[in-house]
Amino acid sequence: MKYGIFLVLVLSLLTLNALALSSPSNDNTELENNNNEPVGINICIDFIPYTHKELSNYSDTIVIGTVKEMLPPRWNTADGKQPNKLLHKLDYPDDIIYTDIVISVDEYLKNPLSSEELIVRVTGGTIGDFSMTTDADPSFNAGEKVLLYLRKDANPNTKDIGSEHFIVTDFYRGKYTLTEDGKAITPDETVTLEELLSTINQTDNNTNGTEASDNKETANKEAANKETVGKQEGFGSTIQSKRIPFMSSFWVLAAVFGAVPIVRRRQ
Repeated sequence: MKYGIFLVLVLSLLTLNALALSSPSNDNTELENNNNEPVGINICIDFIPYTHKELSNYSDTIVIGTVKEMLPPRWNTADGKQPNKLLHKLDYPDDIIYTDIVISVDEYLKNPLSSEELIVRVTGGTIGDFSMTTDADPSFNAGEKVLLYLRKDANPNTKDIGSEHFIVTDFYRGKYTLTEDGKAITPDETVTLEELLSTINQTDNNTNGTEASDNKETANKEAANKETVGKQEGFGSTIQSKRIPFMSSFWVLAAVFGAVPIVRRRQ
């Protein structure tokens, strides 16, 4: 009877181990999700907050306008589709989802362009069952009245994709929501539109100021990217492993060798 119980125990452990080894682990998990909710990745970015004057100086153009349309999110691949990579192999900023926002321009406050519409690109969006967000890029709503500090996209992973577009200077701090009572609002502050216009009007709009700002903006983004890489917990962290805990060959052998002395002692 003792040996029978011992053999049943060993066979049970071996069966569990075989089942565990046959189940896919995180290492073999692709961008798939059997649940209805999207698999989510949040990118954390630290950045240097600019003053109103710096926002104006470091922007290629500044506009007041209305959010006309939010285009469908796309991957920054040649065809806009999901990269052929495993989930944990995705690497920011090389692999991102971006969303283009169409802005109907009411007024140019700096370096006016001939176009009555602009495209503003932000990182983040949901494609199929996969979602990507950041804690730094601004969010937009259709019909929203905004004042935007904008720069040309210099990111090598997105700048040449699609038509001409801009990014928001200093992330969400460069996007102000305008209210009917003359307020300009960001998540960090509420000021008057008049105050922002006064600072913009005092700004020297020549190209020398813009050129001098490039070095600081580039250093800011590089620092943000390094910080982001350090903060990410791994792109596969949201996928739960299907492997049974501790059911490896090591633990099976340990159980077998541990049970032998017990049986002998009882004999």
